Amino acid sequence: MSTLENSTTTGDHVYRLTNVPPEMYQAYALEFIGCTLSLIPYGLALSLFISCANALIPSLKRNGSRARVLQLIYVSLIFLAGTLYTIATLWIILYLKLEYPLYPGGTLAWELEHYNHPMINLGNAAFVLTSWFSDGFMMHRCYIVYSQGSRIWVVLILPGLLYLASLATGILLLTQTSLPHESLFSQINFGLAYFSIIASLHILLTLLIGCRLWMHRIQLLRTRGIDNVSVRIYTSMSSIFIESSALYSTFALLFIVPFAVGHPVAQFTLAMLAQVQVISPLLVNYRLIKQKAWTSATTRSLHATSALGLRAGEASIKLDERARQSDAGSDSAGA
Repeated sequence: MSTLENSTTTGDHVYRLTNVPPEMYQAYALEFIGCTLSLIPYGLALSLFISCANALIPSLKRNGSRARVLQLIYVSLIFLAGTLYTIATLWIILYLKLEYPLYPGGTLAWELEHYNHPMINLGNAAFVLTSWFSDGFMMHRCYIVYSQGSRIWVVLILPGLLYLASLATGILLLTQTSLPHESLFSQINFGLAYFSIIASLHILLTLLIGCRLWMHRIQLLRTRGIDNVSVRIYTSMSSIFIESSALYSTFALLFIVPFAVGHPVAQFTLAMLAQVQVISPLLVNYRLIKQKAWTSATTRSLHATSALGLRAGEASIKLDERARQSDAGSDSAGA
């Protein structure tokens, strides 16, 4: 039985698997490309995890603070979840391509018809866990950035509700995809609701954190000057981009839009999104370890500096008023 199809298009020979329908070929190719290319950002995540661990473990030996222990546990858990997803992705790339190349509809059809397979369930569970870890961490970062605000609960109430909704829909999605003949791409499923919620949550958190950091940037520039090195650490555009996790929000949009309209590009961006939602919090944690990320101490220092600057400004205003009064008095005496 031949596995190749010989057809002629404008004089060129095209060879394709005969068992892959033309309407599925684009999704078939994009899934393979996306899963393969996702190994590149996984390598970046591995490098970030090693850098974080190499910096955290020696500090724990010197001073095993609770914050450092929790930070090490967090980066280990989110990297572990990302690794499990990568293992499931490699299984799809290698095992299915080797064992089921002639399956009717191709390996993608086998995957969709056997979506409750343990390895596919492992990948789905790992993806949902990484999104929970990433969004929960960004909730914490949002709290830190707004920690000196008077009504922080007003800022966090909507993200908190969205996070609870993501937990609920994520559990429902994992339950559904574990059932026979159900998949992430079924016509009726919780996938669209789940991905819409996590995309909305992360975009909202990105906007909240980014706007707050931009306001802090303006305050710092007023009090310390634009050329101050300590200002550039926190207020550069790259710092705001990383700390607000804008990279994750960008890839979330690149996935949710084609997924909502049923475009095959969603097969490509899904694998990339899974790795990006591991990379983004690892980048922030790496900056925290290097003491270049925004902390509650930074916020307190900013408020203290602003208060000192305000008092200094008030004092200079009073001195200017006294000088003007003195000048006016001398002018009147001279007259």
